[in-house]
Amino acid sequence: MAKLSIIIPVLNEATVIEEQLRGLQPFRDGDVELIVADGGSEDHTAKLAEYLADRVVVSKPGRAHQMNRGSQVAKGEVFLFLHVDTALSC
Repeated sequence: MAKLSIIIPVLNEATVIEEQLRGLQPFRDGDVELIVADGGSEDHTAKLAEYLADRVVVSKPGRAHQMNRGSQVAKGEVFLFLHVDTALSC
């Protein structure tokens, strides 16, 4: 099976990022990596995500910049871009 990279673009999502990433932890048991692409948050989004994601990267603001930055560091063969307010279940 192809390795999957879940890339989550975020901006000032400190109030929800931990809950979202906790819900994705079961996927990390498989061949899935979690990448948070922060667009320059002014809250603690990136810091909160560090221990729940495989990678946290910072980019220029803008969803396209964030998605591109996340895909640059991704190791997966398949990318899933997931909005922080979208739930994914096993």
